[in-house]
Amino acid sequence: MIIGVGVLLCMSGCQKQDDPDALEVVNYPERQKDFSIWQLEQFNFEVQMCYIIRTDDDKITVVDGGMPTSFEKVTGYLQQFGGRVHTWVITHPHIDHIGVLQEVVKRKEIQIDRILHSKLNEEWSLKYESSMHSLVSNYNKELAQSGISVIDAKNGEIYALGDGVDLKIIGVKNDSITVNAINNFSLVFKIESKSKSVLFLGDLGVEGGKELLRTESPEVLKADYVQMSHHGQAGVGLEFYKAVDPDYALWPTPKWLWENSAEGQGPGTGNFQIPEVRSWMDNEVNVKKNYVAGLEGNIQID
Repeated sequence: MIIGVGVLLCMSGCQKQDDPDALEVVNYPERQKDFSIWQLEQFNFEVQMCYIIRTDDDKITVVDGGMPTSFEKVTGYLQQFGGRVHTWVITHPHIDHIGVLQEVVKRKEIQIDRILHSKLNEEWSLKYESSMHSLVSNYNKELAQSGISVIDAKNGEIYALGDGVDLKIIGVKNDSITVNAINNFSLVFKIESKSKSVLFLGDLGVEGGKELLRTESPEVLKADYVQMSHHGQAGVGLEFYKAVDPDYALWPTPKWLWENSAEGQGPGTGNFQIPEVRSWMDNEVNVKKNYVAGLEGNIQID
């Protein structure tokens, strides 16, 4: 079941916030062994990605985080939940995914129990995506010196995020894929409870998607919700989304990208793949609804 911000939320126990910058939260006091997930807005119209997950026993997980400029917004929401993150998951080390975490590690305003990622080899990144080598090197160094438990995830591992909520690793680093290198390096995982499952793809590309189709069964990939790869354009292919067969699509996508707008111009003026991907999801995958961060803003999903 998807619930957005609105009248129905407040009928179900909406927490009224005096702070206009607070994250609107709906509590379900009778529910147990489940989770809520917030897809956060695209701050400053920048392409980035951040999800916050809260289990019914109040364990907090963050997926990626977004650009460094989103630090104040994201950490404000985390302080609202108590200022402690039990699991911080990074899909891949590009700045629009790791920037907030880097700032959190530096400033130490949020407690993090563990960081889960697939560690990128710096020599490999220098060879296949040299423009990102400095970022990757600094990120690896910052995590190593943080004093936080950092886990290099392995395929098939399962991590408990809270009571009744598990994270299963489906895809990790694949050094043999050197095209679109760091995006194809994305950690792929599924978060599941008794009522729903969400498949996260990060920025996985076509090549990485084909490899998962080759190595994993449809049952492993199937999910109720899918996070659209690479913000919904130039990510995995149609056959991958068909294998996932989701009911709902989560788009960490700003409005201008959703509308395929070139810089400073109107809808339909860009050269992005997003019109084709939107058509896939509506007409071939047949999702019930697309949830677009650049349109809905912060939205709670249950």
